[in-house]
Amino acid sequence: MPETATPADSSASGLRDARLLRVATVLGNQPDWRAVCGVLADAIGDIGSVLWAALAIHDSRRDLVVFYPMPTRGSADARSSDPAAIEFPSAQTPLARFGTSDSVVRIDDLTAAASSPFQEFQCDLGVGACIAAPLRCHGRLVGMLCFGTSAASPLDSAAADYVERLARIAAPAIWNARTLTRLEKGDRRRATLIELSHAINTSLKFDEVIQSACRALRRLEGFQYSAIGLVADSGETLRAYVQTPESPETTDGLPDPQVMQTADTPMGFISETGRCYESGDLARGTRFASERRLLEAGVRHYVAAPMMVRNRVIGAFFFGTTDPHAAQTTDVWLYENIAMQLALAIDNALQYEQLQRASDRLAAQNVYLREEIQSSHNFSEIVGSSAAMRRVFDAIERVAVTHATVLILGETGVGKELVARAIHARSNRADQPLVKMNCAAIPEGLIESELFGHERGAFTSATARRIGRFELARDGTLFFDEIGELPLSVQAKLLRVLQDGEFERVGGTQTLHSNARIIAATNRDLLAACEARTFRPDLFYRLNVFPIHVPSLAERREDIPLLVEYFINRLNRRMGKRVKSLDRESLDYLCRRRWLGNVRELEHVIERAMIICDGACLSIDPRDVGGVHVTRPASPVTHGAQPPSAMNVAQPPSAVSGAQPPPAVNGAQPPSAMNGAQPPSAVNGAQPPSAMNGAQPPSAVNGAQPPSAVNGAQPPSAVSIARPPLDFPSLQPAAATYFPPTDSDQPANGESVHAPQGEPAPPFAIRPSEPPASNIAPGTTAPPVATLEEMERRHIQEALQAAAGVIEGPRGAAAMLGLKPSTLRFRMKRLGVMRPK
Repeated sequence: MPETATPADSSASGLRDARLLRVATVLGNQPDWRAVCGVLADAIGDIGSVLWAALAIHDSRRDLVVFYPMPTRGSADARSSDPAAIEFPSAQTPLARFGTSDSVVRIDDLTAAASSPFQEFQCDLGVGACIAAPLRCHGRLVGMLCFGTSAASPLDSAAADYVERLARIAAPAIWNARTLTRLEKGDRRRATLIELSHAINTSLKFDEVIQSACRALRRLEGFQYSAIGLVADSGETLRAYVQTPESPETTDGLPDPQVMQTADTPMGFISETGRCYESGDLARGTRFASERRLLEAGVRHYVAAPMMVRNRVIGAFFFGTTDPHAAQTTDVWLYENIAMQLALAIDNALQYEQLQRASDRLAAQNVYLREEIQSSHNFSEIVGSSAAMRRVFDAIERVAVTHATVLILGETGVGKELVARAIHARSNRADQPLVKMNCAAIPEGLIESELFGHERGAFTSATARRIGRFELARDGTLFFDEIGELPLSVQAKLLRVLQDGEFERVGGTQTLHSNARIIAATNRDLLAACEARTFRPDLFYRLNVFPIHVPSLAERREDIPLLVEYFINRLNRRMGKRVKSLDRESLDYLCRRRWLGNVRELEHVIERAMIICDGACLSIDPRDVGGVHVTRPASPVTHGAQPPSAMNVAQPPSAVSGAQPPPAVNGAQPPSAMNGAQPPSAVNGAQPPSAMNGAQPPSAVNGAQPPSAVNGAQPPSAVSIARPPLDFPSLQPAAATYFPPTDSDQPANGESVHAPQGEPAPPFAIRPSEPPASNIAPGTTAPPVATLEEMERRHIQEALQAAAGVIEGPRGAAAMLGLKPSTLRFRMKRLGVMRPK
């Protein structure tokens, strides 16, 4: 017969049922599963002499059982009430015996069972018998309730049944509480990512990105150590920005990085695999040298996540905790996402800094190039104060503010491009590009492509689309230099663009538009070219809307002192020299000389003399210049008028003392003062440039009277024109002795004076003793004047000799001549000039 329950048993059973009902009610209102421990501790308060009780949670990923001790009334040791979690491998705990069964597992004698760390731990607490009830929910083993008693008083079957029923009631509550805890932890992870993303993406400065990231990483759960490591370009070192709980949280600046060898870190593994590296318990052993420092900082375990950008590892994010066990899968996911966010933000910051540096460098280069352009082209300061140049200045000011087409006429070397640049700089298109095209330097077959561009495949070498000059100069200015050299086949197409602003690329069908202003320049007589049918008359009339004639140097000889002063100033800055004066003989020679190359030739003569000059006084020997035609002015050169910002030219002794120059030998008068006779003509009786069209010779400098002056009369050209003086250093008179010319120095009527040809130029020096002697015997005919091509050929050969055959570079022949290397090569080919060996 079944045993009949006694009233005491019934009463105890009723109390346990009531307690279970109360536990179930309370557990349903506990969102925190850790608070469940306190409820369960109350539920087991009167179950015999329980020495140790714990809620055990199974960590399936790490295969561990985490025991959360619960306070008991019969605790024999203070450690039994320690709330700290204790972890043991699953195989060493009763959890391994459950399998799929929900039955209670009893161990009546722990000392007789196989020894394990878990059993040793219980024995230390005085526990001799153990009972464990599984916590299973939705078919998954969540954990277990574990109770330990002494070996002398194990729990009876009724207590075991109570523990089993208590476990069934607690399992859903623990499941729900753990699920809620995981969700809350996930929310905190997402909040951390959002905060970090906001912190590091609000700035593009590298220092601010790292500083914001370090502040945000300190708030991660389990933070004990974090580092943002960036691999150097060489891949041998790692620059790590480290944070620990002891690190000061400051906003003053970026913490100093720690530089370590990548071989001492897991960066090699990360770079090769592109995966996370997770360490073991550092207290049990270290693999890399850097891990010993982490262990000293209290880190037991860390994860290193790769920072990758465009499939390239730029570094790693390190995060260490005091937990010696492996990280949860969700934690590893968090670290990987943090590394990804950091990689993008840091790469953006580094790219931005590179672009900023490149932008600053380009801006500095732009400023430098603008200064170089202004210095080399001088479009903002064209030197000259003569009446002819004042007319040019007035024409520039009038036409610059309009959109009219401008045709600039003048000889070679007069500065037609400077006028074009001055027009562009003073127009409302100054902020748009000025595109230049030299029609004489581009082969005929490529001119159309250069002007209008071409489509890919338009011809054999057209491998890509090319933008033409009209497109580049859209809304700007297009300057055609040497427009007279434009082939007839292109002139008709250019005429269409000038008429309606429409064109097509070579090989294209799309009609493009350009609002570019046209400025053309030429040294040819276009009317004569129209009559010779080498230039279209309709194109000429289209270009000849506002012609500007730039005078040659022969038409404005009074500007030669100003030009010489300007060139010396500029070359002083470029060459680092301190030339402060020019001797009078040289200035007189420059004012008399016939300048076939105009201002460009004058600049090169001054530059050549500056290269040779070693002192503070510049002297120019005609024999050093080459085969140069010298023409006496039509009227005596008067030294009374001072041009603006006149140079301090070395004074002859007679001028300094105020004495008159010595009379000519035997009382003979110089040819320019005899009976009003005209000066000798240059070639075949032609008038020198200074006497043509009523142009007056330039005024001399510093008031010294030459021997040929008659009663100190001033020529009409000696007019002082108000113009801002150039910034020229105060020049002191040089200690050069002036020797006036004698009768033997004066050319005979109808003769021209030439520098000696065919002999090498001696070393440059100031020659105060004797003026250069003439090579022409009395009664003989002067040698023929060299043609412009011969002079240009000789000038290029001299520059190549001085540059040792080098064309390009700052000391090359092209830089000496003020030409582009391509232009110099073109002229060498045209003139048949070969490089010196």
